[in-house]
Amino acid sequence: MLNNLYSKNEVKNYLKENSIFPNKNRGQNFLCDRNIANNIANIIVNNRSKYGLEIGGGLGSLSEILINIYKENLTIVEYDKALYNHLIKKYPNINIIHKDILTVNIENINNKENLKFDIYGNIPYNIASPIMEWLFCDCYQKWNYAVFMVQSDFANRLIAKPNTEDYSALTLFANFMSEIKLEYNVSKEVFYPKPNVESSIISIIPKNIDFEILNIFKSVSKTLFHNRRKNIKNNFINSPYINIEKNKIDEILEKANIDKNDRGESLSFEEVKNLTNIIKEYID
Repeated sequence: MLNNLYSKNEVKNYLKENSIFPNKNRGQNFLCDRNIANNIANIIVNNRSKYGLEIGGGLGSLSEILINIYKENLTIVEYDKALYNHLIKKYPNINIIHKDILTVNIENINNKENLKFDIYGNIPYNIASPIMEWLFCDCYQKWNYAVFMVQSDFANRLIAKPNTEDYSALTLFANFMSEIKLEYNVSKEVFYPKPNVESSIISIIPKNIDFEILNIFKSVSKTLFHNRRKNIKNNFINSPYINIEKNKIDEILEKANIDKNDRGESLSFEEVKNLTNIIKEYID
């Protein structure tokens, strides 16, 4: 049994003894710092739900803290079979699900009071975007807030400003759906094995959104960044995401007070939202 989840030597020996081989593609770099785990669990303490959900329990460094908060109302979803077996032995009284989180319908998780979940997770880079889609769309109105550890590059994309390299359709979609805050960065020295990149902690609070324009907003956002080197008008002419009469594009952009020769990356979130509302009138 792994007695000290926060000792790199103990973690290293435990993995070796149990033939558990960390998979880099799944982001299996285990947090070995109790203070950081405690900070993640307590970033948002106001309006905390009775129910918690952890994506990817790993060896349990964050689970250990979350169990103290949520008791038997914590659910852990772990995709890796070896880590799942480790977790069910370590925490026999906790609901632990062996599944890919992207296939989990949180309405089916034992939650008799039908309360929203607080969601936590150390999210691998290769599934970070799909997990955001799952969170915002599949789980809309079923979660209270989320606190994720992600690669710093991904965090920067979520909070990027216009006219920067990281600003993208993902930035716009994430900000349409939620309030996102970069809480702090985490050194790669606190993990075993040590990752190649820095990590960041982000908090996510859902917004009440206008479903009538959600799909149009996503299509407009993708169109604006369809080809970053092209101007806005050209991207709308060649967009595979939205169908607007080409002879109406100039009129739409003029109504939105947008220069057709600018690039999509120059538009603020509010400008894109305003453009979406105008386009809605032309495709209804």
